[in-house]
Formats: sequence, structure tokens, C-alpha cells
Amino acid sequence: MNIDEQLEKFLAELGVEMEHQADSDYDSDSTPEVSIFQASRDHYGVFYRLDSINCLPELRIMIPVDKGDVKMDIYLVRLSHRIPLESCFSETSAYHGSTAYEQGREATLQHLLYAVAETMKQLFWAGDLQHMVFPPEIEVYPLLQYDEKQPKRRR
Repeated sequence: MNIDEQLEKFLAELGVEMEHQADSDYDSDSTPEVSIFQASRDHYGVFYRLDSINCLPELRIMIPVDKGDVKMDIYLVRLSHRIPLESCFSETSAYHGSTAYEQGREATLQHLLYAVAETMKQLFWAGDLQHMVFPPEIEVYPLLQYDEKQPKRRR
């Protein structure tokens, strides 16, 4: 049983059901080329995980909630194909340059990821989380959400 299956089983015992990504291109076992963790400056208790996976930026937003055993909702935010920023990642990763460029590649990818993630965060917070309606430049998938309909676990 991999770590994702273990987490899903653990959360199910707590009455939390994970939603599964419908896109076939989503691979939760992919190793990020770059990862950055940060606390929100604007939203109390919110944390972000920024990843570059398969040369594409992904943003996970962890939001505290007052209900459920986990007391947290997690959303995956990706750029839609409408916005041309995702090509920056693949082209930067694929480019083979000078030794000096290659030595600075990871820092370049981190800065690029950080800049794109700021746009993704702004678009996420401009949306309507309650109705899951967001600007068309991003796609938002709930990865972990408290569901009041799920039965409570008996102790």
C-alpha cells in the first residue's frame, strides 16, 4: 500500500472521503522537480505548497476549517491551458545551456514557480470557494474536504 492509499484509508476512518482527480494526466506519485512551502501572509492559518511536477506548476492550498477531525481542506490549483505560462516551465526545463546556466537552473525554476504561484493564489482567492467557481485561467480540484454527510467515526 503506497502512502496515498494509507492516507486515504486513515482519512476514511476519520469520516473524510478524498476526491479523486478525474484527469488521467495527474500522477500523485510524480516527484516534484522543485517544491516550496510557505505560510500565507494574507489569510490566517493558510499554508501553500508549490511544486513543479512534470514541468508544470501545481499549487496546493491548505485551509483550516472548524469541522471534522482533520480540520483542514486542501485544494489543488493548476493553470488552465488558456494561459501561456505553463510553457515557460517545460521550455526552461528542456533547455540545455552553458555550465553557468545549468548551475543556476534550480534557482531559476524556483523563482519562476514562485512568480507563477503568486498569480495562481490571486486567482484562487478571487474565486468563489463555496460554489467552486474560479477565474478561467485556473483549474481547482478539492483533494481533501470535510463532508458533513459522512458519518462520524465512533470511538
